[in-house]
Order: sequence, then C-alpha cells, then structure tokens
Amino acid sequence: MELRNLRTFQAVVDQGSYSQAAETLGYTQSTVTVQIRQLEEELGVTLFERIGRRMALTDAGARLLPRTREVLAAAERLAAEGRADGVLRGTLRVDMAETLLCYRMQPVIRAFRAQAPQVKLILRSRSCMRIAENLCRGGCDLGLGYDMSRAGERVEAETLCQCELLLVAAPAFAHPDFVTPHQFKPVSLIADEPDSLFRRQLEAYLRERDIVLDETVELWSTEAIKRCVMSHLGVAFLPRFVVAEELKRGQLTVLATPVSGLSDPVLCARRRNCRPTPAMELFCRLLRRHLR
Repeated sequence: MELRNLRTFQAVVDQGSYSQAAETLGYTQSTVTVQIRQLEEELGVTLFERIGRRMALTDAGARLLPRTREVLAAAERLAAEGRADGVLRGTLRVDMAETLLCYRMQPVIRAFRAQAPQVKLILRSRSCMRIAENLCRGGCDLGLGYDMSRAGERVEAETLCQCELLLVAAPAFAHPDFVTPHQFKPVSLIADEPDSLFRRQLEAYLRERDIVLDETVELWSTEAIKRCVMSHLGVAFLPRFVVAEELKRGQLTVLATPVSGLSDPVLCARRRNCRPTPAMELFCRLLRRHLR
C-alpha cells in the first residue's frame, strides 16, 4: 500500500474535493482520481461519494480515516528520527489569519526558509473559524490566529503575544463620537467575515451602547478595508500593527472610544496529543522569537 495514496486520501477529506486536494499536493486532478481508485481497490471499499460539488466520506471511509492519519503520522515520525544528517525535510502546513500572514510573518518565513530549506512550507490565509476546523480534522499542522474556541479541548494553544485593537477612520472623519449612547450614525463599518473576533467584539460594544451604523461593508482583504477607510468610506476595527504605518503618515486616525485599546491574544495551536515534528518545533521557536 502506497503512503502517497494515503496522503491523497487524507488531502481529499481535508480539502473537500479532488481539485482542491490536487492543488494542495501539487498533482493534477486525474492523478488524485487514479490514486484514490488504487486505494479503493486495495482496500476493497468505496471511500467517497459525491454530494453536490463536494466529495463526502462513505461510512467505510469514515472508519478508515483515523487509521490513515495514524499511519501517516507514524511515517512522518519515523522519517524524522531516521535522518542521521540532521537536515529537516518533509512538509509543514500552517493556516493563519490574514492580518498575521500579511503584516507579521515575513521575518518568521525568511528565518524558517534559511534554516529548513528542504521543508516544503505551505502557508494559507484562513479565518479563525476555518483554522480551528482544519486543525481538528488534520487539514493543517499548526494554526495561528486570535480565536481557537471552536476547537475546544481538541487543540493545544500557546499565547505568543497580545494584539492591540483600534477603531480607525480617515483624519477628516465627520462623526467621531462613538461613546454617546443611543445614536444612529450615517457611517459604514468596513469589516471582514461575520465570524471575525474583532468584528464580533466591536458589534457587541455598539449593541451595548445602542449605537446603530448605516451599514456594514464586508471585504475579505485587510488592505482593501484600509483603503476604503482612508477614502472616507467608513470605519474599521483593526490591530495596531496593521495600521501603524498609516497612523504614522497621518492617513488614519484613532477614534477615542472604550474599544480602542482592547487586546486579544495571538495564538499558535496544534492538535492535542499530536507529537510535533522537528519542522513544527522550529517554526514555533521562530514565532516566539519574532512575535514576542
């Protein structure tokens, strides 16, 4: 039985489709199809059934998935322990919040590539909700974000640092009062996905004060959010490190409110009871060095 076929089986489960698994693994979709067919023939079962656009596990596939993960984890440990030359190899998959990937990770990535050039590093921008889900089902090795509560006790999380949050607007913003209760403000909130921890915290504050905004504009790019705010299209609630340069240049200003100055932890998480590989340990050491 080929380990590569087991890895492909795991990837299809984690990514939800043959095409996404192929993209993650660097294969063509036809290669993924062939490898799954070979594995099904060896095992004598059907592993997947198509439901809409997604490939769903059959009952037999669901029973075999935990054993597959065990075999692949054991193979990775064996490979790591058997390397006499001390050179790190293999693959490291890290899912992280977009704000961290875009504004804090460059020193970490440079150092990791310098120290582990043989490791294939796969970095993906995900929402905190998706990061927690991927950790639980084995879709990534490490998760870096602000909220791992959806994973519950299934992951171990380490706090790397605190992230200060600021409510920001353009300097000539005409409606700066976000303190007086019972207001309707003809202002847009520029935010990312609804499950964002930052967005939920700001919206909870606004409900508490009975401050109603005109509308919420949802964007999935932090740079796009900043540009909209600088163009007088609304306000945003973002980490200080995301807007530090714009504040310094006078392109943004901090609105004086009780929520400006709140902080959330930056968390690095992995599956509980999952033995870290040498590549994972190196990446975590670099995170501590550069983020703390």
